Amino acid sequence: MKAISTLLHFLSQHPAWSFLIIVVLFFGIALLTKRLYWLIPGFVVALANIFTAPFLNAWFLQAWGTAGTAVIIQATQTNSTFNDQYIFDYAVIAKGADGKDVKTSFSSMSAAIWPIRNEVLLPPAGQAFVTRYIPGNEENIVIMADESLYGKMQEIANNRTVVDVARNQLAASPGNEAFREEYRQALKVFLATPGNQLDSVSIRQFRDALAQLETAQPAP
Repeated sequence: MKAISTLLHFLSQHPAWSFLIIVVLFFGIALLTKRLYWLIPGFVVALANIFTAPFLNAWFLQAWGTAGTAVIIQATQTNSTFNDQYIFDYAVIAKGADGKDVKTSFSSMSAAIWPIRNEVLLPPAGQAFVTRYIPGNEENIVIMADESLYGKMQEIANNRTVVDVARNQLAASPGNEAFREEYRQALKVFLATPGNQLDSVSIRQFRDALAQLETAQPAP
């Protein structure tokens, strides 16, 4: 497992070198077999690695890794961009099950995050988050977003958006009973979701809003 972790860490953290090594490897195969068509899959694999290595690394670590924690101690904006967004480099202190501190790093392009989503959401600097890693290669970590505070708060924010939309609909047309019922159900779902209990302010506000609706008073 340690060898696999080391390989995946290299492939995800060094895409340029990985691209070159993979192309050279397949070029060698093409020479040995005297079949130049090996260059085609070699180029495809090398190119795919740039975008898929962090995902493969994340899947491997979450499936086989040991639980740990880490904290970002520095975030540095680079001059490189991807999808019109600046790429950041992160300095990290990871702590394994044995309590040993290990220095590591990743970028917003190479970070391994689980579960895999369409957006890259990294924890804020200074806030501890949950990780998984392979013992013996503690530098290679996957961020367990849904188990970390920042991920839980992001999920709460997403859940609150549903309530906000329903409230705004009712505010735009106070006499619409369908909007009133949609708002009532959105409040009930939010209040009944266990993970939302971390947001005590919203819980209190939404309980008051639901009580007003139940007593036929105007929604806030």
